Amino acid sequence: MNKIKFSKKSFVYIIIALLILYILFFDSASFYKTLIIKNKLTTLQHDIEKLKKENGQLKLENKKLESDKNFLEKKARELGMQKEGEEIFIFKESEGL
Repeated sequence: MNKIKFSKKSFVYIIIALLILYILFFDSASFYKTLIIKNKLTTLQHDIEKLKKENGQLKLENKKLESDKNFLEKKARELGMQKEGEEIFIFKESEGL
């Protein structure tokens, strides 16, 4: 049988390679985990910016609802509300005339 002989030099290279693999993929502060966390951070920052814009738009709409009676009435009617004593007629489209 052939026995595989490892020299001290090749043994050191194997140990170094295993150490590098451990550091890159399995360590608690590994390159791979750091990359994943950075990607999540970027996504969360993007989501935060989008929510801040939406929040700003909602604040403007809220101020407009508080100050502009016509805008308030328009939004209320979009939600199906009506004035007291007012009748609403709903017309259905007939199919196949």
